[in-house]
Amino acid sequence: AETLLVAVGRGPNSAGHGYEEAGIRMERGFVLADDRLRTNLDNVFAVGDLVPGLQLAHRGFQHGILVAEEIAGLDPRPIDEAGIPRVTYCKPEVASVGLTEAQAKEKFGGADTYTYALSGNGKSQILKTAGGVKLVKAPDGPVVGVTMVGERVGELVGEAQLIYNWEAYPEDVAPLVHAHPTQTEALGEAFLALAGKPLHVHG
Repeated sequence: AETLLVAVGRGPNSAGHGYEEAGIRMERGFVLADDRLRTNLDNVFAVGDLVPGLQLAHRGFQHGILVAEEIAGLDPRPIDEAGIPRVTYCKPEVASVGLTEAQAKEKFGGADTYTYALSGNGKSQILKTAGGVKLVKAPDGPVVGVTMVGERVGELVGEAQLIYNWEAYPEDVAPLVHAHPTQTEALGEAFLALAGKPLHVHG
């Protein structure tokens, strides 16, 4: 790469709304909340970009659903922040869900990884895109992270999200058949390889 663009500086729009005056606990402009998005004040919740963490629209949508269900007494399951898919809309796209290799090593004391190059994927050849799919697996455990780089990989993150959130093992996913030619085959082949049954191996 010849040029690197670093986009930083986003923050919560919380100034001047009277939160601190009302007694709501804040930190660096963010409203502090528990895993059910409750603040320190009774019947006051915080959602979306006001809450520390990823500033993503779909995270905010899910926060709203959780709070609505909490108020309705439906006892919703708290949101696993790592299970929220992340997509960087650049060229090529970057999409991920779950833990990075470094995070997995810190959490589990180690990690198994496999990277499948899109050069072995027919649809990616048609699209003339390069990149890859990286799987991160806990030692003797399930897949805990998926990262993909390539054209349109944001469209693949839904399958990766299910795999992560259902704590699937490579052996669980490897037998599933993926349509040909599609980029989802890259995910399928990565899982085949991590399960010890590689189909195509390309550099």
